[in-house]
Amino acid sequence: MLVRRTRTVRRGQVVVLLRPRSPAIWREDQHSPLIVKRVVAVPGDPVPPGSVPPLKEGQGGHGGRVPPGRVVLLGDNAAASVDSRQLGFFPLGDVLGVVARPLRRAEGAHRR
Repeated sequence: MLVRRTRTVRRGQVVVLLRPRSPAIWREDQHSPLIVKRVVAVPGDPVPPGSVPPLKEGQGGHGGRVPPGRVVLLGDNAAASVDSRQLGFFPLGDVLGVVARPLRRAEGAHRR
């Protein structure tokens, strides 16, 4: 895929970002350090219902809005995706860029 480096994102865009360090979810030796997700809410947007886990007591509230410097990201394959539904808000600073377009796969190339 062709990625345009930026940290300015809009709802609906597909972004490439650094994979969060969550050993309980990903094994370091089996996954890329990068992930691809769709932006569903940006700072100041209302939090979409069911898109982030409820905050635990003592974590402070976000007033039903995405906090500054955070985004809500969801994978297009909800059944197999690890995204904001499990991890909550993602830091905007971890976004490396926006997918400009997918590239055609070379004849005979295999998907990893």
